Amino acid sequence: MENSSGPVREFPLAEQARKTYERMQKAGELPDFNDLEQTYRHLSDGDLKRMGRILSLIGTPWLTKLLAGLGTRAVRWNLPGATWAVKKTVFSQFVGGTSLVTALPAIENLYRHGVTSILDYGAEAKSTEEDFNRFMKEVLNAIDFSAEAPAANAVVVKVTGLAPFAALEKLNGEEVDFDDQTHAQFQAALRRLDAICGQAQKQDVQVYIDAEESWIQNTIDQLANKMMARYNREKVIVFNTFQLYRHDRLAFLQRSHERAQEEGYLLGAKLVRGAYMNKEHERAREMGYPTPIQPSLAATNADYNTAVRYCANNHEEISCCVASHNEDSNRLMCLLMAELGIPRDHAHIRFSQLLGMSDNLTFNLAGGGYNVSKYMVYGPVREVLPYLVRRAEENTSVTGEAGRELSTVRKELRRRKAQS
Repeated sequence: MENSSGPVREFPLAEQARKTYERMQKAGELPDFNDLEQTYRHLSDGDLKRMGRILSLIGTPWLTKLLAGLGTRAVRWNLPGATWAVKKTVFSQFVGGTSLVTALPAIENLYRHGVTSILDYGAEAKSTEEDFNRFMKEVLNAIDFSAEAPAANAVVVKVTGLAPFAALEKLNGEEVDFDDQTHAQFQAALRRLDAICGQAQKQDVQVYIDAEESWIQNTIDQLANKMMARYNREKVIVFNTFQLYRHDRLAFLQRSHERAQEEGYLLGAKLVRGAYMNKEHERAREMGYPTPIQPSLAATNADYNTAVRYCANNHEEISCCVASHNEDSNRLMCLLMAELGIPRDHAHIRFSQLLGMSDNLTFNLAGGGYNVSKYMVYGPVREVLPYLVRRAEENTSVTGEAGRELSTVRKELRRRKAQS
């Protein structure tokens, strides 16, 4: 999911398109993301107040520093109270539970309001064969869970949960020979990923392969292409992720579509803005190569929205997930679907946001009959800590997601009080 650019205040559509959206929104034909009654109708006053307290706490810089430093070490050292403190704050906002079983109430609550869950076991950066196999088994369990529960429709795979980072980096500059047995670690990762995608096809569950750092992304792309060519022949099971804050990814999306057409399979495309901007800039500077990141936020937004248009225009051959917290990009896809006559529940178009973020998008899309999901991250506190640190870091400022979410919570509480 995207998280680097923050909210965009300016509507990117042409003036006529903006007016068209506003007219259709007023007529009830397109979602109103400012309809907070729809956004929070599933939450009681007590739930909203508790959410407001947590968001207010998350928005403070001292908590982020504490979590990233002393808090992380305290959890790893099993110090008394450390895990409890994390679970009562950032964990409760952004994570569904410590396991699929404990996440089930959150999954079922979303589904009652028209929102499915994309299951994401939050373990990251593994390094041993035992860990890789354990991660694979967790994902396989999530696939079987999704097959039995219509409330969940997909699972997430981080390739760094299946293979050593160093092996992925070593192969990044190469065109991988999938039959070459000299790269034993890569072959083991390929077998694990193939087991996951094969089980997903058997159970009719989708697999979202996450994007990661640019210096391993070429290897991940080749694995994703291999899986899509194998399992996306009749319907889309496997998705690759396109980080549009990279200046080369729009062209790569188009090449991926052309390759799918040539080889006779359907393309699965999850569109995000990106998640590794600072790390990418720093590495490029240290190693003396041009940064892969766009020169500006405007350039990122332009490419992202062009990618949305491209997927909408080719929706019979591309299954697209608009994985975005940006209101304007979500508006754009809604408008394009209306203009192109694409049914709101078309199997090839889905929206998604992270659990605990941008509820005004998720629940208003669901209320309008669109396919929309939450990324349901789950796992032991120790495993999901890197994810929680990232969520806390990006939500620290008042312009971040926590500040925006807190503002909408307070506004809805005021509205309810005025009506009581």
